[in-house]
Amino acid sequence: MKNNKKDSGNNNNNNNNNNKYIITAIVCIVVICALMFVMIKRSALNDDRKDVTIIEEPRTTEPTSETETIELSPDPVTLDDSLYEAVGDFNEQLKSYCENNAPEGGFISAYGFLCRDTGTQPVGVSDIDEGADERLQNADILYIRPSDFEVCENLEELDIDSLDDELKPFTAVLTDKGYLVSSAEYGGGLVSEKDYRSLIMRYNCAHGEIRSPERDSALFEKIYTLISQNWGAEGTVDIKYMGIDDKYGIVVANLVENPLEFREFLIMKAGNDWAVRSKELAKQDNVKAYVNNKYPDMELALLPYYTLSDYDDFRTDLFGYYDQIVELKDLGVTEADLPAVYCLYSDNFIYYEFANEKRIVGHLDDDVLSFYKVNSTDEAVALMSKFTDKPPVFIIKFS
Repeated sequence: MKNNKKDSGNNNNNNNNNNKYIITAIVCIVVICALMFVMIKRSALNDDRKDVTIIEEPRTTEPTSETETIELSPDPVTLDDSLYEAVGDFNEQLKSYCENNAPEGGFISAYGFLCRDTGTQPVGVSDIDEGADERLQNADILYIRPSDFEVCENLEELDIDSLDDELKPFTAVLTDKGYLVSSAEYGGGLVSEKDYRSLIMRYNCAHGEIRSPERDSALFEKIYTLISQNWGAEGTVDIKYMGIDDKYGIVVANLVENPLEFREFLIMKAGNDWAVRSKELAKQDNVKAYVNNKYPDMELALLPYYTLSDYDDFRTDLFGYYDQIVELKDLGVTEADLPAVYCLYSDNFIYYEFANEKRIVGHLDDDVLSFYKVNSTDEAVALMSKFTDKPPVFIIKFS
């Protein structure tokens, strides 16, 4: 019996040892896999071939975003005289393409890439020349300012003498000697991969989350004060729209006392404060192209869905409908509530605010004007949205 117990003990010890070996092997495998994952991740973080994200234009009054990726660095090609010749021929094609195929309002620079006015899809080599040299198939088609080449520290024969601040099309081909960057207008030369990355990063539009500050927040009050101080006239500023990220912001406003006077501001963060960079946006026929050309690293999703210059029929002081409004008892407006504290018409909508914060929205449809009672600005927006996808919500008095 003792020998049997001893043998049994030896078997248990052998099993335990085997289990230890198995556990040790598993632990080693896990550690090796973890080390490989860290090495791969570090390699990816240090790799210059990263994706660039494009944020789509807004679809509602609140800025939204969708993403798609663009490969920044394709495989290099051999730099020789024939490549220079091929790129030169292609640049002439690019010049003609931009002159003959520009969308209404012009092209857009999105993360430094040439895009049509939607800003969601970069123009590709095949869009310009379906029969382009195969060595150019992965070329980047840029839309950048020649003056921004100043960020490049190691330029080789780069013929960019002009400090032109206007966006221009360029072709960039990754070669075994660096990036060959050129255009039909500005010639070109070699740029190191490091300098090329620095150049493209000047057009990085990712400046944090796009948001609309709450109206009772300290941030909203800070920007409201800034806009009021920069208005240059006495009156109560009414903020119609405010969209910001961590670098730029767009503000649309008018005066309660003179609702026909609209302004659209571009503001920029300066430390913990904000500064006005432009208050001329409301006068621009294509505000997207105007902003993109002056501030190509600003995310265009900050802009509201409407362009104020598209609306040329603004009216106020519409007293002629007072009797009709008072007669419609369901609206709750009496003679004692008249006259209107605020009134503005545009694009078949009228917004009234009477005494005691009584709000009325009028809608003109097939020459029939109907009035509706709303209890808040949110209700007014919701009601107007039932009649059209993109209503002129800027006629509402928000403050």
